[in-house]
Amino acid sequence: MSTAGLINRYMWFVTTIYNRGPISLEEIQHRYESHFGRGEELSERQFHRYTDAVEELFDIEIKYSRTQRGYVVADREGIDNMGMRKWLIQTFSVNNILHESQELKNRILLEDVPSGQQHLTTIVDAMREGVALSMTYHSFHREEPSTFEVEPYCVKLFEQRWYMLGMSDKLRIYALDRIKALEPTERKFKLPKKFDAEKFFADHYGIIIGDEDFDVEPVALKVDSWQSKYLRTLPLHHTQVEVERTEDYSIFEYRLCPSFDFRQKLLSMGDSVGVLAPVLLKDILRKKAKKTANNNASAGMGSGYKFKVYKK
Repeated sequence: MSTAGLINRYMWFVTTIYNRGPISLEEIQHRYESHFGRGEELSERQFHRYTDAVEELFDIEIKYSRTQRGYVVADREGIDNMGMRKWLIQTFSVNNILHESQELKNRILLEDVPSGQQHLTTIVDAMREGVALSMTYHSFHREEPSTFEVEPYCVKLFEQRWYMLGMSDKLRIYALDRIKALEPTERKFKLPKKFDAEKFFADHYGIIIGDEDFDVEPVALKVDSWQSKYLRTLPLHHTQVEVERTEDYSIFEYRLCPSFDFRQKLLSMGDSVGVLAPVLLKDILRKKAKKTANNNASAGMGSGYKFKVYKK
């Protein structure tokens, strides 16, 4: 069996126990045959090889719980707090659900992620081996693509796009869907010992890591009661704290750099959110909203517009 095929089975194995545990060996064997087809059996010896491989590859321990009478994923709380391992399990869990629900494939709709994933393997391999990459990149700010070397520090998925943080002349963010060509070089590099990817982005909303108008500072938002429900279940930022709640609105406080992508997020929420502080952020969003209103008024669109492609 190919390496990719084995890894797929390992991930099926760990996600099944993660989602179904505590689960007996007999139930795991039954689900294994149902998932991979008749004639595919998981022997007890093979089961133990899988548990060893999962621990070695993903640092996830499978153990038998006597009190629960079944196999479980050890330190589940720790995994839930670890972004990479949790993301792996969630991703393969979705893949397993889709695989087992082929008859419902037309009723399970997913969001499209723009091209760029094909570069992930090259980048991750370079990160693992500590080698620089030769990259041809076409920025939205340049008319022509340029080729240069970059040291890959980390990758980040944000709003359906993959990004790489890399060192060229300085640390920059690169969108993978704007990479035209990518290949490893022979030049080695060492990741700075003090670099921590999670800490690097901790004070920011998305992938924009600098802003000429703001530092990291307290931000207060007044959010209507309906939108507040969404923020409670999916916070805008890990520093979010709800400091006041009434029947009509809630007040949320944050500590971050309110850079461009954070401001765009607030604008997308429309009149359901208002900025209480800082004053500069309030003023910037007010000007943006006014410009949007002026654009709509001067666009000349309405009943007189004639569609070129779509018909009424």
